[in-house]
Amino acid sequence: MPSFRLTLAYDGTDFSGSQVQPNRRTVQGELEAVLGKLSSSPVRTVFAGRTDAGVHAAGQVATAGLPAWTATAQDLRSALNASLPNDLAATDVETCAEEFHPRFDAVWREYRYWIAPGIASPFLRRYAWSPRADIDVSAMRAGAGLFVGTHDLASFAGKGEGVPWSARATRPRGTTRTIFVSDCREITAHIAWLGGRPATVYELRVVADAFLPRMVRNIVGALVEVGQGRQHPGWINDLLGLRDRRFGSVVAPPQGLSLCRVGFDGDVIDKC
Repeated sequence: MPSFRLTLAYDGTDFSGSQVQPNRRTVQGELEAVLGKLSSSPVRTVFAGRTDAGVHAAGQVATAGLPAWTATAQDLRSALNASLPNDLAATDVETCAEEFHPRFDAVWREYRYWIAPGIASPFLRRYAWSPRADIDVSAMRAGAGLFVGTHDLASFAGKGEGVPWSARATRPRGTTRTIFVSDCREITAHIAWLGGRPATVYELRVVADAFLPRMVRNIVGALVEVGQGRQHPGWINDLLGLRDRRFGSVVAPPQGLSLCRVGFDGDVIDKC
């Protein structure tokens, strides 16, 4: 049966997450509906990872088997984009082996989060968190660097998985993950202006072998506390050592977060 690897981009604002849910608008639900029409039969897809309601993607990966599709992968991409809603697109489509599994074969994933302190912009409203106070990016960068390496990230695991009695804690790997990149930098948002100049947006980038529920958003929440001077950078090490979500920070809102890339064997992590 012909199998296809789809790279997807979507604006998560109006989706109830990526995973199909009854009576909810989801990325997977919209994709499978279009694929089903194109193949004249029900189609099930597999995604590389879940994204919550309001979270975006530029490089989500999914697979689908289409036994009735006889045209090319590029024809499938064109057909998909002609029928998908405006907030979802297939940026690439290629054939793949039937045994390829986008979740289990992934070796790393990359997320980015935008923070636009004090900026009220209709252009950034859907894609950045705008806390009121300004941020010291050097302090955030110092705190972000402490995440690099292999750590127990229970203090940054959401949905009840970061407490000592959670079911996750009893699994062999538990809440331990390896973070390859954790950094924060300033970027210029020419789409938004503040005081006659392009707005400064802070972008947090996290690349890891796998992620826990709301892990990046919890990391962002902690780093914003550091950047705003309410905590010192070394507090990140304190939280890592406590291994208990109850001592962590507030969770950052979803709209600033995007799944940018999923890496497989042989893929190289970008330097910036």
